[in-house]
Amino acid sequence: MKDRKGTTLFEIVIVVALISILCSIAFVNPMKLYHRAKLKAAALEIKEALKLSQQLSLNESKEYCVEVFKERYRVREYITGGIIVLSEKFDKTISVDRGSQNRIAYNRDGESKYGRFILTNNLGERIDIEVLIGVGSVRVSDIY
Repeated sequence: MKDRKGTTLFEIVIVVALISILCSIAFVNPMKLYHRAKLKAAALEIKEALKLSQQLSLNESKEYCVEVFKERYRVREYITGGIIVLSEKFDKTISVDRGSQNRIAYNRDGESKYGRFILTNNLGERIDIEVLIGVGSVRVSDIY
């Protein structure tokens, strides 16, 4: 048998596949994905806080609200000095946009006026959490 020097098509395909996998890993920015995931998680936390506020309003026949501040959010009874039911801090990469409302309230029937919270991350990406008029259903936008 002769000694064959050179590469086979199979070896070339394997090398090209490995190089393409390594390039795809190198070009995906894991920190961007991390910040996007944190932003989405914060929006879902606010959505759950809004649902909690609405449910408490219905169950206790009292007005409850969700308030957002620069670094935190809370659910509380909507009267002066009202009981704070839930208070949480945002991740340090998340903040509330200046164009956002700071409070969304539910009346005793679990109904609300239109309201919108806007959260941003360190990359300048935003996400909206909207409460619709009347029934108080909550909608979270895509990241933009």
